[in-house]
Parts: sequence; structure tokens; C-alpha cells
Amino acid sequence: MKPREYEELVAEVLRSEGWDVAITPTVGDYGVDLFASRDGRRLAVQVKMYGGTTRRVNRAMIMQLHGAAAYFDCTGALLATDGTLLPDAQEVADKLGIEIRSVAADSQSIAQTRSRASDALDFDSVWEKFIVPLEGTTIRRPDGRSNDVLQVDWSGIRRRTSNGKTGFIGIEIFRSMVTRLLNGETVTRAEINDEYTGRASSGVLLILSQIPLFEVSTSPASIRAKTADS
Repeated sequence: MKPREYEELVAEVLRSEGWDVAITPTVGDYGVDLFASRDGRRLAVQVKMYGGTTRRVNRAMIMQLHGAAAYFDCTGALLATDGTLLPDAQEVADKLGIEIRSVAADSQSIAQTRSRASDALDFDSVWEKFIVPLEGTTIRRPDGRSNDVLQVDWSGIRRRTSNGKTGFIGIEIFRSMVTRLLNGETVTRAEINDEYTGRASSGVLLILSQIPLFEVSTSPASIRAKTADS
């Protein structure tokens, strides 16, 4: 199951409980994946499909959801996941009154609630076709410096830089940037820095440059979708 399908599954679970659910766009959602309304209540819902990955929900994610719920004038917040929470994340959720819901990721369940999507190009298909196969490979910049792609899953990418440092880049920044690129926008390294606080813009740009649908420019450092003339 892909993350967007998991969001739809969580939406169907909530609808079966009588909630009116709206799925947010893939970008510009401030960390909210769904809005659920019922009986005068409005919940900001964040969905984390981490089952089968090494990533766990941390306290920063809980606090981000709390802030997003307040920003959108919601009366409450809910985090749905098929993974696990770090102890301090559960502590913060209890303190802030954020509900944690465990929802198993079951591809058969989502198939029963909607027809399968067409073959239209979207982030999930780009990730699955071009990024997942990078696991176990070494990718290089024009200047010769390299990144070893240690692990790729639906939570993000773990990599080792040319100076030997190991780090993790969450999938969210890739989803945001690829969606913009597929919509015909040009994305600069500065814009990646503005959106991603992990100071990994060069790594994000390098990984995106491995997707044959896109092309990189150096002045300024940016990436865009290839045109018919490219």
C-alpha cells in the first residue's frame, strides 16, 4: 500500500464512524492529511504509514500536528498510524489531548472501498519507479562527491555522505518537491532549504536529479521537469 492509499483507508475508517472527511492536497497542508467533521467537532488528522519501516512517530510530529490543528481552528487532533510511537511522543500526545489511532495498512481494504487509480503519473508512482530502486547504490554529483543510498522505504531515505556521515531525509520533502515538479514548476535549492529544516537540500536535489523526468540547472541550483525539447 502506498501512503496516499493509506490516507484514503484512514478516511474510509473515519467515514464508517460517521465523520465527514476531506483529504487535503499533497502540498501546502501544514502537516494535516485529513479534516474530519462531526457533531460540531472538527479534527485535524495526520497519517503516518510507518509499519515495516524503522521510523517511529516522534514528539516533534505530535507537536507539529497540535500547532496545525490550532492554525486551522480545529477542536481536536488525531494521529493515525500503522507504526509505533516513541515514549516521549505518547507523553506529549497525552498532555495535549491528541488521539492516537492504530490503523493497519491493508491493501485489500482500500481496494474494497474504491476503484484502483489510473496510471496517471503522481508522486507515489515516481517514488516507487525511480527512487526505491536507488537503495544500495551510490549516486554522484558532477563534482565527484557521492551519496550512498543505504535504505529507501515509504518513510524516506537513509544515506551516507562522502564525508562518512549517515543521515535520514523524510519522505515529506520529496513528496512536496516532486508534486511541484509534476505541476510544471521549477524548484530551487533555496526553496528546498526554506521548506526542509534538516539542512539536506543538496542531498534532496541530488536524489531528485536521479529521476529521468527531471533536469538540473546549476545557476541557480534548481530542478525542473524536462520539456519535449530537452
